[in-house]
Amino acid sequence: MRLRVLVVAGWLVAGCGRPQAPAPAHEAVSSAPPDTMVLRAGRHQIWLAEGRAAADSSGQACYERSVEVRTDASRTKVPLLYVLEAPTILNREHVRAVLSYRCRPLAVYRVELATGRPFKIEDR
Repeated sequence: MRLRVLVVAGWLVAGCGRPQAPAPAHEAVSSAPPDTMVLRAGRHQIWLAEGRAAADSSGQACYERSVEVRTDASRTKVPLLYVLEAPTILNREHVRAVLSYRCRPLAVYRVELATGRPFKIEDR
């Protein structure tokens, strides 16, 4: 019994003397900008939503954001479209968005407001 008490006391003393590593900071989550409405087209709202941290070939960092088309009743994420700048209105049914990859413009897309489907219209 005495040996068990000494072993437990030794563990407690050894554990108290070690510095504890700080808890990891969740900077990636807290540094992401909040969802932002950037455009209104009739009953549709265009939002920049969650995204991804990226860097170009020289190491310059940026944050590429996803695009969502929202109405009072729905939210439609435009698939695989990450942008650095807000989309612009093309006509009553479409917006224009520039796809970004590694902090560089890659291609221009026409996004259908009713469905959220992107259609490539030109390469950059």
